[in-house]
Amino acid sequence: MLTIIFNNFDFMLSFLPAIIIGVYLYTTWYYDYWSKLGVKCPWSPVPLFGHVFQSITLKKHFMEVLEDIYRKIDDEPFVGIYSMRTPEFFIKDPEIIGKVLIKDFNYFTDRGSLNNPKNPLSHNIFQTGGERWRTMRQKLSPTFTTNKLKYMIEQIKICSDSLLECINENFIKYSGQMEIRDMMGKYSTDVIGKCAFGLDLDTINDPESEFRNYGKVTFQPSIRAHVIVSVFLTQPSLLRFMPSSFQPQKSIDFFRNAFQQTIHHRIESKIERKDVVQQLMKAREDLVLNPALNDKDKFSEMDIVANAYILFVAGFETVSTSMSFCLYELALHKNIQDKVREEIIGIKSKNDGKLDNDCLCDLQYLNMVIKETLRRYPPLVFLTRVVTKPYTLPDTNITLENGTKILIPVRSLHYDCKYFPNPNEFDPERFSDENINKLHPNTYMPFGDGPRQCIAKRFAEIEMKLALSEILSKYEVLPCEKTQIPIKYIIGSFVNAPENIWLKFKPIHS
Repeated sequence: MLTIIFNNFDFMLSFLPAIIIGVYLYTTWYYDYWSKLGVKCPWSPVPLFGHVFQSITLKKHFMEVLEDIYRKIDDEPFVGIYSMRTPEFFIKDPEIIGKVLIKDFNYFTDRGSLNNPKNPLSHNIFQTGGERWRTMRQKLSPTFTTNKLKYMIEQIKICSDSLLECINENFIKYSGQMEIRDMMGKYSTDVIGKCAFGLDLDTINDPESEFRNYGKVTFQPSIRAHVIVSVFLTQPSLLRFMPSSFQPQKSIDFFRNAFQQTIHHRIESKIERKDVVQQLMKAREDLVLNPALNDKDKFSEMDIVANAYILFVAGFETVSTSMSFCLYELALHKNIQDKVREEIIGIKSKNDGKLDNDCLCDLQYLNMVIKETLRRYPPLVFLTRVVTKPYTLPDTNITLENGTKILIPVRSLHYDCKYFPNPNEFDPERFSDENINKLHPNTYMPFGDGPRQCIAKRFAEIEMKLALSEILSKYEVLPCEKTQIPIKYIIGSFVNAPENIWLKFKPIHS
């Protein structure tokens, strides 16, 4: 018996070198891709992990890995990197970035994000590309016109009143100290629910809110999401054996059912409002029910629901986190906070203590503060595009072939001292009327840029301005013993998310 075991062991050992060589070849097979094109790499890629070893192993936030690459390449306008086994074209030069995002956009129309056909909620304007993206974008854009945004201000005001009540209750209970990121997340969930979908969620007073709890799951790092992304970057063909989504099936089912019911209730009750659901209903008539369309151009009922889903989840997480970062910086810079408050109170006093659309437009210094917050803490630390038809880089013999992934390091650009002197300093004056036109083009892009920039950019700005104005006119915001200085980020998150933001609120007595 022992003889058989040892013989089998010897047999296996004889194949070990071949196995090791096979694994090595598999994990490094594509690592000559950029050298064949004449594109430099920042350093030699690690087998299997490429240039993102520290991110995949959760030793560093991905934005730190991008920052390492950005600094390493000095004055190189671009380099080639490998995200595990996937080649990606990393662009540092603003002029080339402008071509990709704007001037030569027709060569880079798609984001190249993971779009699993098994997940019904992935067929949305963020993840789809080509003509289907263009068609749906055109259908949804009218939601965010100036006139419709004016209509939404009163609805946002109702949510901001609930936010102030919540702050007051927390002040009484906890002597003013509170973790604001979750609270602001509840506020923005209520805003997007009411303004975009006509839903009175009252999340801020309901700790068991399913919309809030399932929504948070979308952005929380998980082993499930980490494994799916790793497979996507290593061997995309294996995705068909993976779960359909980053999110648990219960989360997908909840949002699918909720938005289907909302849309059908509106149709059956013949309710009309100037919001996202109304535009989705019109898109449904034009793209799903239209008998004149051929099968190629038709959309499905689930495509309509998928776009409701992405506008909902994208509408609360990024905005709430940005407001939290803004309050954090104002707490650390009392002189800037006082100047913002003086502007807010001055404009409110001229309008009987109320804030309407014109007042929000007049809050120029607050606008500068928000812009500087988004420079320091862009919601997405990088942008992605994919080459949709072969593109030759100007003044080179380098041709990027169809399917090549593009990576633009937004946060690294925002912290480059060539474009933003003293980048670690919180300085709203960068965005004054005097200075804003001096900014280098294609170096500031917290909402993206070009035809695929954030569709709800103006809505987000109004939501932030209104909430911050109401808070700062009634409370002074201060750091407390639980405030993290500097901020610590959630490693594994694909958005710019802090672990927590604790601040102290002190009522202002007029």
